[in-house]
Parts: sequence; structure tokens; C-alpha cells
Amino acid sequence: MTFNRAVLVFPDHGHSSPEYPPLGLGYLSEALQARDIEHRIVDMRLGCDLRVLKTRVQEFQPDLIGISMKTLLYRQSYALLEELKRAFPDVTTVAGGPHISTFREQALRQCRAIDYGITLEGEIALVELCNGNAPDGIRGLIYRENGAFAYTGDRSFIAELDSVPFPRYRQFPLDEYPTDEIALLTSRGCPYECIFCAAKTVSGRRFKPRSAHHVADEIQYWYERGGRRFAIIDDNFTLKRERVLQLCQEIGDRRLKSLELRCPNGVRADRVDEELLARMRSVGFTYLAFGVESGSDRILKQIKKGESIEAIKRSIKLACDLGYEVALFFIVGFPGETWRDIEESVSLALSFPIVDAKFFNLLPLPGTELFRWVSERNYFTTSPDEYLNDPAHWQNDARWDPRPVFVTPELPFEQRVKALAYVAEAQREVRNRAEQRRLRHRPVDGQTAVDILRVA
Repeated sequence: MTFNRAVLVFPDHGHSSPEYPPLGLGYLSEALQARDIEHRIVDMRLGCDLRVLKTRVQEFQPDLIGISMKTLLYRQSYALLEELKRAFPDVTTVAGGPHISTFREQALRQCRAIDYGITLEGEIALVELCNGNAPDGIRGLIYRENGAFAYTGDRSFIAELDSVPFPRYRQFPLDEYPTDEIALLTSRGCPYECIFCAAKTVSGRRFKPRSAHHVADEIQYWYERGGRRFAIIDDNFTLKRERVLQLCQEIGDRRLKSLELRCPNGVRADRVDEELLARMRSVGFTYLAFGVESGSDRILKQIKKGESIEAIKRSIKLACDLGYEVALFFIVGFPGETWRDIEESVSLALSFPIVDAKFFNLLPLPGTELFRWVSERNYFTTSPDEYLNDPAHWQNDARWDPRPVFVTPELPFEQRVKALAYVAEAQREVRNRAEQRRLRHRPVDGQTAVDILRVA
């Protein structure tokens, strides 16, 4: 059975605003476009509710509806699929994304509205499904057969990412996004073993980079269309130092000027140095987020981070001295963590002139070593099904009042509640200090406030 018309949906769960188009659907759209498969993209975060979605599906008359699923709030995605299946019972549905890669057959068991599931990278499997390949010959496909579930096995990760067309978002309403920033994914995979991270469940342990030339081609594509702002959202952008230097050289050689390049997803502090940071700064990198996780060497070792506080502090200082806007990411509640360890995290965050520090409530994500560790010890205070579907446990914004989802002997429930309140106050303090620095250095009739005070 072939599928000639597809609608790909990115759900809106109401807990975050879109910054830029969803990158995963961008890659899938490009794969379909290359095979002349007609399709439409619906990003429901752009003010599209269920009624509008149904109208768009009715107007386009697809024979396939695909949905991208994250594990957070997966029950809402299930409900959305069930509504679509009731409205369009003859349209086949396919689900992909991190949730399917983690839950596999269980997702289809939980949601009968899913006809097919695609695990891991979906560009090739989706095209093969649309082309009418036999399900048992499509690697990475989960499907129903004679009342049971069949899985064809994991598809090998794409080794040569330069062969994958980068997103051009031809089916996306780019003018409806609140920012003109374009997200770039310049590599896939992570070789590290952090116990809390689910990224390798989806993209694998092997680091697979795109070439500097190919990434520069993507930047130039958007540059020629007026794009100047880019967010690199890799898990490990700076892992290969020479590749980043080559990218900087490409940007310079192509005279791509007035760029604003950000790394908001977090880079490893031990994979940058002064020369690299300075070169990045010279071609337009302005913002770096460091995934610190903890201010304690003992905890970093416990979570298999593979970094030292000394290296982290050195890189933060280098980045601040070079004029970067720097943000730090921390996580609260690791196995073995004590109140003193959390104080060390707060102390580190307040030691540098950074623009932001985000402290996240630790959530054991299915498929991670942490999840197995908590499960084996029966430390959960809230069931995974509940906390994965309730933003109150993990939302990080002005309404942040997260609840602990597990306990440890070193940090029982009440202490965890106090710790989360403590780091929320530290987060506000970091942002207040950043705002005060910005106001002090804001130009006033050609002078900064600092200049005026100095004259006075």
C-alpha cells in the first residue's frame, strides 16, 4: 500500500512557545520533498487547535497522518491521535520521535490509534513506508500483525550525514514564528555516558558529524535569503575541535558577515579552549550554554559526566572574558547528592557574570541508567506515568514550582522541596544580576551608565 499524500503534525501541549520550526519535521519534510511525495506540515504551536487541524486534514485529504512524539506529555499525543482516528478512520497513522524510540511496541499497545511506529532516525523509513515497501522489509518499523505487534529491528544510523538534505522548510509558515532564528543540527549522537540523559536512546552513542562545508552550505542558504541568526542545537557541537575551526574558516572565506550564532542546547566545558572560543567569537558566536549539571566533583563522577569542576570554571571564565553571553544548566537531586552539593552548584552559578542559570528538577526518563537505578530501589514518590504527563514536575519558567518525583537517603522528600525552592531563588538572583549589569552598561546619549557614574 502506497501513501501519496501525508500530513505531518507537531503537537501543541501548551507548556512552551515555539522558537523556530521543529527540526525533526524539517528533515522529514525534506526527505518527502526529494521523493515528490505531497505533504503538508501542521505545527500546532502556531495557534492551531484540534478543530483547525481537522479542517486542514479534511481540506488536504491525506492518506497518511504522521505525528512527532516526545515522552513528556505523551498522553496528550495519544489523545490527539485518537481524535484524528475517530474523525478520519480510513487514514493511516504513523508516529515517530523520542517517545516511540523509547517505548517501542508499548506505545502502540497503549494507543490503538497508532497504526505504525518508526524508531530512531525516520527519514528513510518514512519514505519507504510511503513508497509501499512491505512492512516486514522496512527497518525501524513497528506495526500490527494478526493481533500482535511486529518490529523489524533497529535501522542502522545514517553514517554520512552530508547525504541527508538539510531542512529548507518549504512547507512551513516561517513568517508565523516569533523569531527569525534558524535551528541547525550539525551532528548526531553522543559518546558520553551521563546516567540521566536519554539522547543516546534516540541518536546513538557514536558521534556522527556533518562536515564543516555542509554546515556552511546550510548557513549560506539562509544567509542568501536574509537569515543572520542561527541556533546550533547539537548535543555535542564542539566535540571535534578541528571541525568547529573549519566551520569558522568556511564562514570567513564565504564572507558571511553580521551573523549571530548561539549554542543554547549546552556544550561541554572540557571541549573548548581559549583559541577555539576566540575564533568562534570572531565569526559571530555570541551565546554559549554550558551543561554543568552540578558544582560538585563528587557528583559529576557519580553521574558519569566525565568532567571536572576545574575545567568547567576555566571555560566559563574564558567565555565570559571573551564577551559571550553565558548560561549554565544545573540539575537538582542526583543519586548521592546532599544539601552541601546543591550549595556548591548555587555558589558556582553566582561566581560568574553570566546571563542565566537554569536549575532543573531531576526527572528519571525511561531508557536511562537513572530510571533503572530509581526503579530498582523503589525510590519513586510519583509514578512515571504521572510525572511525565504533568508539567508541574518539570516546567522551568516564572511559574516554576516543581515537585520531587523520587527520594534518596541523602535527600529525603522535604529536603528536596526546600532545595528546589532554594535553587529557584538562585536562578532569579542570577537573572537579576544580569539585568543590573545590562542597565549599567546601556548607552545613554552616547555614554553608558558606568561612564556617567565615573565622571560624577
